[in-house]
Amino acid sequence: MLKVIGIQFRNSNFIYYFKYGNYLPQLDDLCVVKTSLGLDIGKVVTPILSVEPEDLEEPLKKIVRIATKNDFEKWEKIQLEEQDAFRIGQEKINKFQLDIHLINCKYLFDKSRLIFYFYADNRVDFRELVKELASQFKTKIELKQVGVRDKAKMVGGLGICGRPLCCSIFLTEFKPVPINVAKMQSVALNLSKISGTCGRLKCCLNFEAEFYQEELKNYPKLGSQVKTREGKEGKVTEVNILSRYVVIETVEKDDNESIKNRIKLPIEEWQRNYNKMNRDVPNAENKSASGRDNRTTGKISIESSPEQE
Repeated sequence: MLKVIGIQFRNSNFIYYFKYGNYLPQLDDLCVVKTSLGLDIGKVVTPILSVEPEDLEEPLKKIVRIATKNDFEKWEKIQLEEQDAFRIGQEKINKFQLDIHLINCKYLFDKSRLIFYFYADNRVDFRELVKELASQFKTKIELKQVGVRDKAKMVGGLGICGRPLCCSIFLTEFKPVPINVAKMQSVALNLSKISGTCGRLKCCLNFEAEFYQEELKNYPKLGSQVKTREGKEGKVTEVNILSRYVVIETVEKDDNESIKNRIKLPIEEWQRNYNKMNRDVPNAENKSASGRDNRTTGKISIESSPEQE
C-alpha cells in the first residue's frame, strides 16, 4: 500500500495524488508539486490515504514543498499576469481573425508553460497564433481546445435551480446523459428546460436515474391495462413516483357514446389488486389443469375398453 495525499489545482475538480515525502501538509494547505508539465501549485483536499499501486494510473510524483510566503506572493503575481495574457491572447485571436472563443489561460508555477484554453465549433489552424504568442511571452505556448461541457465547467455560472453549476463545483468527469433518463423520470421533453448552459442534457438527470429505475419496477408500465378495485379496466397514462400514484384512462359507454375518464389510483391500491390477481390466476389454472387431467384419463379409459374393441 502506498501513502498518498490528494491535491486539486485551480479551476479543476479532479483530484491528483502525490507522495508526501518529508512533508506532512494539512487539509487546505497549498503545496508546490512537480507535475508531468512542470512545477505547479495546488490545494490539499484529502487526508493521507492508503492506495494499491495498481489503482494509480501513472507513477507518483512527490510534493516539492509546502507553499511559503514567497510562493504565495509569486502565485498572486502569476494570477495577475494571467489576466494580461488573456487580454493579449484575445487581441492576437482578433488579429488573425480566428473563429475561436478564448475561455481561460494558465501559467505553470515555474512559468515554463502558458496554456490557453479555447472552444471552437470546427478545427482551427492556429500555428501562426502560437508563434506570435511564443514570441510575445518568451515561454512555451500550448493551446487546448475543449468541448462545450468543459467550457461551461471552466466559465461557471448558475443553473436553472439557482445553484452553481454541478460541473464547476464538484463533478470530476462527464458521464453520458441519454434522453431515456429524462423519459424515465417523466420530465417534460422540452430541450430548453432539460438542457444545461452547455446545451447538453443536464448532468443532474443522472443523479436520480438509479432511484427511478428501481422504483419503476414496482409500478405498471405506461400503456398497460390495469383494473381498479371496482373492476373498471383502463390504460395507464401517467406514473408519478414521487406522489406514488398512477393515472388510468377508462372508456365507458353512455347512450352509445364512448366517454373517457381519468382515474388516479394510489400505487398501494394497484399493488393490492395486482397481488390478488396473481393469486387468483394460479388457482384458476390449477383447477383448469385438474379438470383436463380427469377428462383425459376418462377418454383413455374409454378407448381402452374391451367393449369398443
